[in-house]
Amino acid sequence: MEEFISSSVSSFTRFLSESEDKIRKNNSNNYLISFGECLQSSYIEGSIDHFLKIHERSFYFEKPDENFVVFGLDEALTISENGDKRFAATDKKIKEWKEKFISNWSTLDITSFPLFLGSMKFAVEHADNDWSDFNDSTWFVPEIVLLKVNEKNFLLYNFVHSSEYSKGVVINKFKAKLEKLFKSASKSKAKQNPKIANISGASPKDKKRWKNLVVTGLEKISEREVDKVVLSRKVDLLLSEEPDFDNVIGKFRHNYPDSYLFIYHHGKSTFFGATPEKLAKFKDGKIEIDALAGSAPRGKDEEEDSRLADILLADKKNLNEHNFVIDHIKNSIANFINNVEVEPKSKIRKLANIQHILTKISASLNQENSMYLLLKELFPTPAVCGMPKENSLQLIKKLEGYKRGLYSGVIGWFNFNNEGEFVVGIRSALSVNNKLIAFAGCGIVENSDPELEYQETELKLKTILSLFNENKN
Repeated sequence: MEEFISSSVSSFTRFLSESEDKIRKNNSNNYLISFGECLQSSYIEGSIDHFLKIHERSFYFEKPDENFVVFGLDEALTISENGDKRFAATDKKIKEWKEKFISNWSTLDITSFPLFLGSMKFAVEHADNDWSDFNDSTWFVPEIVLLKVNEKNFLLYNFVHSSEYSKGVVINKFKAKLEKLFKSASKSKAKQNPKIANISGASPKDKKRWKNLVVTGLEKISEREVDKVVLSRKVDLLLSEEPDFDNVIGKFRHNYPDSYLFIYHHGKSTFFGATPEKLAKFKDGKIEIDALAGSAPRGKDEEEDSRLADILLADKKNLNEHNFVIDHIKNSIANFINNVEVEPKSKIRKLANIQHILTKISASLNQENSMYLLLKELFPTPAVCGMPKENSLQLIKKLEGYKRGLYSGVIGWFNFNNEGEFVVGIRSALSVNNKLIAFAGCGIVENSDPELEYQETELKLKTILSLFNENKN
């Protein structure tokens, strides 16, 4: 490892020297600089839990079936915004930093690098105790990024360089950062996840209360206040100890290989999940979106599983719910694209515990439009909110009785090249020490059955609850 550090410091020194002319021509005093190196191994496996918990802010994002992992540690630059103008304010700051960005990415054997990592809450809200560690919108450039793309591994070192700093100071800091990183890398075997010592929010009384909310939602639909509303519920767990996130990711990876796995840690809080829902992927001037809505349980065997899938694809209530999402996506992106392609035939996305109707949508982007402002129009989709959007948002706030925070919010990454991938934070939970809050929701439309909707939330909660066993003592 000493040889790698020495070689990296030499490469970093040359990179800084080669960048001096560009820095001098820039009128700004601060520059965002990203330096990348190839790694022989990822240093991620077996180190996730350790790295997450020793850093104030850290972010893990994986797509197992695409062999893609990004793990960001500490903050070089952070853009945090609260309030209704969070999209516009963030977009403005991103554009300002784009003009002050220098990297060596073009020298590396890869075409797309994550730069900003982070999240946005489902809705603008004044943080309560549960979500006090997270702002309405936070995107940060980590100091260290460990990246795995297929079988290639990379390390990125990001920092804001001030004209007041000497090159020697910057080089010494880079060397110290590498030494600390590799010294602290832990390859310890993952522990078993803790047991559930206590659970609240799943009693018969809680069930009755939530089903009454669904009835109220159906009344609003019959009154034409909304066409669809997504109502969620939460369960509070007391665990025997803190979760081990190497173990969590290992189970997620095994059970949900075609989902997006994420862990976002800040302060004392960790938000994590395995979401099947891609909000938007930007690459090569195109956007890809998954319309995912309409659900059914998995069958006990292949024959029953196929039968349930066929029923789902023919079910009027679920198709209605799904088509709301497709229409919303097409309308939201209409002003940002040149054309749009919607798969002519919907498919079934099969997960370990549930199956959904899936329709893939793609389009070519207008170059003059902002990726971030497109997200503002797209989010939240009817899959997690309802239609019309504003009416559904107000109804959700009135009925649910708690703040969703990052649950059903935006999780993902992007860079200055209009590349990025954003997912919806469902099948997720918030962990603080040994306390955990798990969330699940479902779309309420005309003819929804409150009992069946409750059963659907039970299926979705299993994504998190199956990580732990109930304490029988």
